[in-house]
Amino acid sequence: MGDIELERVFSEFEDSIASAALKDVARHWQGLIRGGRLPSWNDIRPSAIKNHLPIVWCYDYDTGLDDFVGRLAGHEITGVSSKPFKGTRLSELRPNDKYPRALIRAKRVVQEPALYRGYGIVYRTTERRGFGERIVMPLAASATQPAAIFGATLFKSISEWAQSAADPNAEEENWFSLAGLVGASEPAET
Repeated sequence: MGDIELERVFSEFEDSIASAALKDVARHWQGLIRGGRLPSWNDIRPSAIKNHLPIVWCYDYDTGLDDFVGRLAGHEITGVSSKPFKGTRLSELRPNDKYPRALIRAKRVVQEPALYRGYGIVYRTTERRGFGERIVMPLAASATQPAAIFGATLFKSISEWAQSAADPNAEEENWFSLAGLVGASEPAET
């Protein structure tokens, strides 16, 4: 029954995604679930999603800091910030007024766990706004890696965005709970 429910939830998540590229990344993540266990960072196979690596990103969850730390991001993601991604805390990458919401969202993905799909303003600083679609999926801790969030963000041009009916100041959020459907891997050793 659990596998059937997990398939149903993933199918709803996949159906909510507009971008073919983001669907490919989501399917890669889903294909790594084994025995009802979330995949870990060590399970990700970049060669399987090589065409989408420019839009992929990952943050590790540092429980001691209660913050996320950038692990990896493709060039389309790193290009939107003047700060380096790898090794930088989410609290340092996001503007002060946006960080609390970003942290709540990221922690829900890891701790519930849940799948997230957002559409609208997917990036905002005082100087720039990025419009598009984003997906975020949980990664379990392993013996060598902390729990993490794994995602991809596809940006639209301002003209493409202007043609959509979405609110130009918000991100539409879609959540798909995995609570009770998947287990985490073994916690990372500290």
